[in-house]
Amino acid sequence: MFFRREDKVEGLPAWQLQRAQLHGKTEEEGWRLRKDGSAFWASIVVSPIVGPGNTLLGYAKVTRDMSEQRRLHELEHSLQRMNEFLAMLGHELRNPLAPMRNAVTLMQREDALNTAQRISRDIIDRQLTHLTRLLDDLLDAGRLTSGKLHIKPQRTDFRSALTQAVESVWPAMNARALEIELKLPQGNIWVNADEVRLIQVLQNLLSNATKFTPEGGRVEVRVSVEQEHLRVEVADNGVGMSAQTLDDVFQLFSQGEGVRETHQPGLGIGLALARSIVEMHGGIISAASAGPGKGSVFSFELPGAQLQA
Repeated sequence: MFFRREDKVEGLPAWQLQRAQLHGKTEEEGWRLRKDGSAFWASIVVSPIVGPGNTLLGYAKVTRDMSEQRRLHELEHSLQRMNEFLAMLGHELRNPLAPMRNAVTLMQREDALNTAQRISRDIIDRQLTHLTRLLDDLLDAGRLTSGKLHIKPQRTDFRSALTQAVESVWPAMNARALEIELKLPQGNIWVNADEVRLIQVLQNLLSNATKFTPEGGRVEVRVSVEQEHLRVEVADNGVGMSAQTLDDVFQLFSQGEGVRETHQPGLGIGLALARSIVEMHGGIISAASAGPGKGSVFSFELPGAQLQA
């Protein structure tokens, strides 16, 4: 009853019993049928039942449904192949990006370009920067899913990290006429963190606020140090989020309704990456919103912070 029609034609049921009798037990995996006729991947063990005088009385058979385990195994295999593909793709794409960046740099030093040439150069420059950022996010997603994302914490100047993060997103904020206000305590702020990855977290949060805040809007960065913990809040008066979006906002490749409404580009990697980096530092990250159209607040905390007067 478990066997498919083609298995019966090939004599698989009888062959299975013969192998069990000959070897004392047989184990195999293969496709079998449920009562309703649907197929499932099964693990089968058949053992002969022997009576006095080594008399064969019958067989004991255990058939287990392994469909879910098989599906998970295939997903893990696919994920591994995807990570290998992303790594290869990243290296292959970096090769043409480098000479393209060099060419744009040379064009920026040329004073004899006419208006059309300067506009074309600037378009290439912006799109090349965007493509490089997408590529970096894609490679980090591969490292994230394969467990190859690492950090090297050290004594880091938080003000310097924040300055670099703001500088990287400032052209996009300026293009949307956004106002940004930084609220930091007086004194030097030191934190035990990987500086490059900390800048990446700040960039992702600021970039996210820039994307989903309408032109002329406002972004506010609030920083405090209490009990050797650094707390950073990035607040905006943008499109906000629903309760459902808040539940999924830090998931890899997750893009809420804000992306569809504002038609913003992105792969849904930045916030997932930010969460992983913060948690690798022993910190926590969260998001809050009063609802759609009421802005959002992303905040994270890191241990090992110090405020020097």
